[in-house]
Amino acid sequence: MSLFVKFARKYFEESEKDLERAIRALNLDDYPQAIFYAQQSVEKGVKAMLEVRRKVVYNHGPELIGIFSETFSNEWRKEYDIIVEALEYLTEYYTRARYPFLLKGEVYGPSDIVSREIAEKGVKLARKALEVIRDFLRRNSII
Repeated sequence: MSLFVKFARKYFEESEKDLERAIRALNLDDYPQAIFYAQQSVEKGVKAMLEVRRKVVYNHGPELIGIFSETFSNEWRKEYDIIVEALEYLTEYYTRARYPFLLKGEVYGPSDIVSREIAEKGVKLARKALEVIRDFLRRNSII
C-alpha cells in the first residue's frame, strides 16, 4: 500500500471524526466550534481525495478550492460542486470561528458572528460533501 493511500485513509478517518465533533458542538449550542469542525471535516476529506491523485497539499481555504478544482477538472462530476460549495461557505468562517476580529471599528468574537443558522448550514454542507468524498474513496478502493 502506497503512502498516498495511507494518507488518504487517515485524512478521511479524521474527516469523519471532525464531522462528529461538529455535530456534538452543534448539539451543545457551541456554534463557532461546530462551524470550525465542519470546515475541518471537509478540508481533510478533500485532502484525502487529493492524496488519491498523488497531490500533497498543505494549503487551506481559497487555495484549496483552486487546487481541488484543477486536480479534478478532467474528471469533473456534478456532485463535486457540492464539495466546492461547502468549501466556499465554510472557508468564510474558518478564522471567524476561532478568533476575535475588527470590523468597522468594533471588535467581534466568534460567538457574535456564528449563529445557530450558520452552524446548521455548515454542518449540513459538510455532511453532503463527505457523502461525495466517501463515494469517491470507495470507487477508488481506498475505503
